[in-house]
Amino acid sequence: MKRTIRATRTIRNIVSLLAGVGLYAGAIAAEAPAWMQITEKQPLAFAEGAQARSSMLRVIKSSVRDNAKLGELHGGWFCGKAVGELAWNEKLVGAFQEALPGIYQAELQNAHYPVSVIPDTIFEQALDNNEALRQDLQVGGMIKDAKIDLCLSSGVEGAAYVKIFWQVFAPETQKVVYETTTEGLFRAKGSMLAPPDFLERAFASSVRNLMAEQGFHDLIATSKTMETKAPRWASILKLKGGRASSEPLTKNIDNLRTEVVTIVRDDGASGSGFFVSQDGYLLTNKHVVGGAKYVKVKLPSGMELVGEVVRVEGDRDVALVKAPVSRVQAIPLRAGDLKIGEDVYALGSPLGDQFNTTFTHGIMSAYRTLDEKRFLQSDVAILPGNSGGPLLDTKGQVIGITVMGLGAKGLAGMNFFIPIGEALEQLGVELN
Repeated sequence: MKRTIRATRTIRNIVSLLAGVGLYAGAIAAEAPAWMQITEKQPLAFAEGAQARSSMLRVIKSSVRDNAKLGELHGGWFCGKAVGELAWNEKLVGAFQEALPGIYQAELQNAHYPVSVIPDTIFEQALDNNEALRQDLQVGGMIKDAKIDLCLSSGVEGAAYVKIFWQVFAPETQKVVYETTTEGLFRAKGSMLAPPDFLERAFASSVRNLMAEQGFHDLIATSKTMETKAPRWASILKLKGGRASSEPLTKNIDNLRTEVVTIVRDDGASGSGFFVSQDGYLLTNKHVVGGAKYVKVKLPSGMELVGEVVRVEGDRDVALVKAPVSRVQAIPLRAGDLKIGEDVYALGSPLGDQFNTTFTHGIMSAYRTLDEKRFLQSDVAILPGNSGGPLLDTKGQVIGITVMGLGAKGLAGMNFFIPIGEALEQLGVELN
């Protein structure tokens, strides 16, 4: 079972949890196994101050199965007595949860590679909307294998190994531009009071071996991001949209709520989306789906579906997702602008699916141009998780897509929305 993990301080936890939990380690064999014989390569370092492109480790997952044995713990004279096992379980994975992105960053800095400066924030949306971070190369890692071999006597002695499959994603092309697999090995001897962080150090070794790859070095050496261009779709996607109701929005709100969903990525980050066609196409933000090809689509009824991300446009931050449903209701769209002061309404899942189909009311405040892009401005209440949801007029027609709010900076009511017509144009979609 795959798990999203972010990293650790671990071996102290390992030592304290060995009794009866099935955590791991392994006797130091007289004849070293193959994984103990890998060598570390010299990173292809940059000269200090050299021009290069920043990257960040955005996600790390594991394909190691739950409770897979990593090795055996030995003790006694000459480490001849097996005293326990260590398995890849939730406690060990939990020990990895904070360190790996920081380790990646530290190893790159040591070799004079530029790294992303991540702002202090608890909101994923704030990270995804940060323009500097959106230009960086996004790195993902998959832990394919892990082993530890430990002896506990007067101290802690042993080795740890990891095998990582890497992918590098370029935001300007919306493609994975580099893939490779590296291994990392760490050996050490320390005291029981301050044992080394074996697995984390093995991960650091795998990062150094990544930097030894010429392809990765050359990719980072691209000092400027490629020019972002609007995608040129091979064909216009023509869809059958929803029909406006003759009833006012307040009398039709129950139907509208069934057409708004929660979208959840593998890493747990979530946003909103809404059906724009009767055959299951949804609109949302690019930063909601991230680099995923498939996302979880949670309907207000509680049903969960797997949606395929079929089109994205990063510069305008919009995405089109296809859910495996047919004959669904679709929210009608409105052509043309509203007048300043008209009532508007937002639907979405602020702070996650627990608050799905939250309905808020405001007014159309202004039309703004930010970074040469047009936005609708409203004081309608939104929070992280509303991203990708619809902004509606008084007839329940979509006029915009929720994209960002500035309330976290003390600017209450400064919320922005992508005009629905521009979103469809950028995605090459026509509704009839």
